[in-house]
Amino acid sequence: MSGERFVAPRGATEEPDVDPDALPDWAPEPLARGFAIEDVRVGEADLGETDATQGRITASVIEGAQLTGSRLRSLAVRDVIARDVDAANADWGGAHLKRAVFERCRMTGLDLAELGTEDVVFRECRLDLANLRLARIRHTTFEDCVLDEADLGGATLEDVRFVRCRLRRPELDRVRMTAVDLRGCELELRGGDLAALRGAIVDTPQLIGLARAFAQAAGIVVED
Repeated sequence: MSGERFVAPRGATEEPDVDPDALPDWAPEPLARGFAIEDVRVGEADLGETDATQGRITASVIEGAQLTGSRLRSLAVRDVIARDVDAANADWGGAHLKRAVFERCRMTGLDLAELGTEDVVFRECRLDLANLRLARIRHTTFEDCVLDEADLGGATLEDVRFVRCRLRRPELDRVRMTAVDLRGCELELRGGDLAALRGAIVDTPQLIGLARAFAQAAGIVVED
C-alpha cells in the first residue's frame, strides 16, 4: 500500500434537472441519425430495433419504452429519468450519460462499450452480461442491481457505489478502481480477478468469502 492514497467516495449523486410534472407527451416518430428528444415525457413507445446514431435525449422522462435490439451508438443522455425501459441486447456503444436515473430497467446484454457516466444512478436494473468494456464510470451509483458476468474489462471506475448489488463472475481484466464501494454486495470473483480489487472498499464478510480465492491466486493449498 506504500505510495497509494485512499480516496473516499464523494457522496450522493447530483439529481437530474427535470420536472416530470411539467412535461408534455412525446409524439412518437421514427428516429434518425442525430435525433433529439428534449423536454418531453416518452411513454410506452415501441422503438425496438431502431438504428439511429449520435442522438440525444435531454430534460425528459422515459417510462416503459421498448428499446430492445436498438442501435443508438454515441447516444448523449442528460437530465433524464428512465423507468421500466427494456433495452436488452441493444447497442449503445460510446454513450455518454450525465445526471440520469435508470429505474427497473432491463439492460441484459446491453452493449455499453466506451460508456461515459457522471452523476448517474442505476436502481433495480438488470445489467447481467452487459458490455462495459473501456467504460469511464464516474460518480455513479448501482443500487439493487444485477451485474452477473458483466464485462468491465479495461474500464475505469472512480467514486462508484454498489449498494446491495449482485456481481457474480464479472470480467475485471485491466479494470482500474478508485474509491469503489462494494460493501454489502454479493461478490463472486474469478480467481485471476483479485488484483482488480485494488482501489475497492469491501467489508469483513466479503473478505472472508474471498479468502479461498486469494489463497488459490497465491498458490496456497487449503485442506481441512
